[in-house]
Amino acid sequence: MSQENVEMLKAVYAAFNAGKGIDLDLLTPDVEFTQPEIGQSAYFGREGVERGVQELLDVFEHVQAVPEEFFVAEPHIVVFVRLSGRARGSGVSVEFPLAHVFRFRGVLVDQWHAYPDRHAALQAVGLTD
Repeated sequence: MSQENVEMLKAVYAAFNAGKGIDLDLLTPDVEFTQPEIGQSAYFGREGVERGVQELLDVFEHVQAVPEEFFVAEPHIVVFVRLSGRARGSGVSVEFPLAHVFRFRGVLVDQWHAYPDRHAALQAVGLTD
């Protein structure tokens, strides 16, 4: 199942980077989206994920989330991502690495956590000491 989940995530990133948004049907109705190390509130449910992504898009334009590496640690998949965009208003370009940790319940994502520290993301799923 994990390879199918990796392929699904690759398609999700490709669609997002093509401006098609995120297919919310790939998330469980009770999905949780957080950024644990940033201190932002958690978002719950598909509508919460949509709101969290929209908040990013309200601040930045031309946002790209380019996946660089995938690590499988059932039932999780960690994705190292290079996020880039341009701040609305100032026009300042930003680019930084981060990690997305997805937990799957069957074929759907029920948790999505974003970490600015890639090592912390790997630790969160037991892939490092």
